[in-house]
Amino acid sequence: MRSPASKAFVVAMALAASCFSIGPASAAEGGWFTPYGSATVTGKRHTERELPFSVLTTLVIRGDLKNAGSDCYSLWARLDTGSAPAVRAATQCGPGVTSFTLRSAPSMSPSGTFAVCRGEGTLDCGQWFSAREFPAGALPRG
Repeated sequence: MRSPASKAFVVAMALAASCFSIGPASAAEGGWFTPYGSATVTGKRHTERELPFSVLTTLVIRGDLKNAGSDCYSLWARLDTGSAPAVRAATQCGPGVTSFTLRSAPSMSPSGTFAVCRGEGTLDCGQWFSAREFPAGALPRG
């Protein structure tokens, strides 16, 4: 017969397993899009747990930068926290599509901000938007 202490341990482990994903876990993917000029960025995000029972997760963002016009457009990203510099994640000059994948550093609350800019710099950009909220818009249906 099991002791009350061993039963409590089994229950505690079951609760911990249900609260924390075991192995590479991911949150439900969130789809988003944002237009600027003749460009549109679409993508999906999810998080991946680094190790079983770890509180550290990595934010993974995959998407496409689509351009219907003749100008160049770039997606700029500031991943993680603090004073991380913005990096150019993708550039598309003229009509076409460029795919990108971004990964944050593992943290307890990975995040980042993004902007679509005309050209290859950050002088002419749309509004910066959050990687956690993607307020730019839900994916269009259809």
